[in-house]
Amino acid sequence: MVLHQKRKLAKTLVACALLTANSLAPTPCQRARPTARRRTSVLAAVKDAGGDRPSTALAADTAVDYDDAAYEREMKAARRQAAADRLAVIQRLNLIAYVNAAVLAFVAIGVGYELLHVDVEAILALFKYTLPEDRPMEDALAYRLATSVDLLARLPGDSIRGYEALVPTNPVFYKACTSGVAYTLGDFVSQVYQGRTLKTVDLARSARSGAAGFVGHGPLCHYWMVFMETYLDFDGAWYGTGVKVLADQTVWSLYLNACYSFLIGTFALRDPREVWKDVQATSWPALRSSWRFWPFVHCISFSHLVPLDLKLLWVDVMEIVWVTILSKVANDDKEARLAERGLEEDAEVLEVVEPFGVDPTLEIELTREFELDASLNADLGNEDRFDENKLSFELPREALLASWPLLAMWPVIYGTFQLERMFVTA
Repeated sequence: MVLHQKRKLAKTLVACALLTANSLAPTPCQRARPTARRRTSVLAAVKDAGGDRPSTALAADTAVDYDDAAYEREMKAARRQAAADRLAVIQRLNLIAYVNAAVLAFVAIGVGYELLHVDVEAILALFKYTLPEDRPMEDALAYRLATSVDLLARLPGDSIRGYEALVPTNPVFYKACTSGVAYTLGDFVSQVYQGRTLKTVDLARSARSGAAGFVGHGPLCHYWMVFMETYLDFDGAWYGTGVKVLADQTVWSLYLNACYSFLIGTFALRDPREVWKDVQATSWPALRSSWRFWPFVHCISFSHLVPLDLKLLWVDVMEIVWVTILSKVANDDKEARLAERGLEEDAEVLEVVEPFGVDPTLEIELTREFELDASLNADLGNEDRFDENKLSFELPREALLASWPLLAMWPVIYGTFQLERMFVTA
């Protein structure tokens, strides 16, 4: 009896084992359609892999069964969508380039017409109408060419005299316009230095910079220069120019940098607290950058060699010159550094970019400081180890090391004063 029960139990276990084996065996359909694991979003996989087949080493919980035909259809659709997205980006960039080119062409043509239309019309009239009878016809062409060259050669001087005659009628407005143009050009030059093209240049940022120059720099500098000429001239003493330069390059420079930053931040709708942090962070770099150039320029700016109504024009022209010099020097340094590392000219490099816009000279200087400071080890692959406390433009312990131009300018001021006296006596 016990033996019979054991045999019956063994048969039951064997039957269960056979049923289990049959349930685990793949059917013919399953053998023809193997299981694969793929990402939840095939489109995202195509975009990440640049259109290639996505990796199969993915999460187990996303495993699904599919046939090859459905997979290929889905991949083709994903590739078409990725290509359409890339085409849309290219078309958008081309549209931006066309708009920027149209704006720049319109501005260039308008400025050129305003400056040249009188002289060009005079030259055209000179060639259109006959000469007086006392002029021999064989000399007509030479006379017309000589007169045309003389008109064009007088254009810069005539423009300056016209500006000088126009400013006294409304000094605040015309000086505001002068600074607005200078700051717009300065910001545009700084963007060109960063390698931006018609597709990536931010004309709106340049417009905000020009608006800040129009609202802040021009009117404020007008009253500041009038104040210095009234109270810091010391009856024409030679050291009066030095006192003006010291006042301008310390108190006034800090105030003007803060005012410019707050105006740009207001136009960009930024939080005033964030703007104040930027002002605190850039005050010393702005001063140090300014001391490299402006003390020697202002030896002429604040002397009596430049009339009061032309001082701001002189300063704004020098502003554009200074931005151009900084751009050239910084660009040469960047190319030399890339050559040392064996990188291409279009390789990605570290740069300081403020989308709301900063003073053009300051932006170039900050970018150059980041690029040239060897202690930073500024590799884009090591951004997590970047230490801002090592920046070389932090306030040094001995400010005299950076303020030497304010000491070296005094002989230049005395020499300029003697040159001025020579012109007056002559």
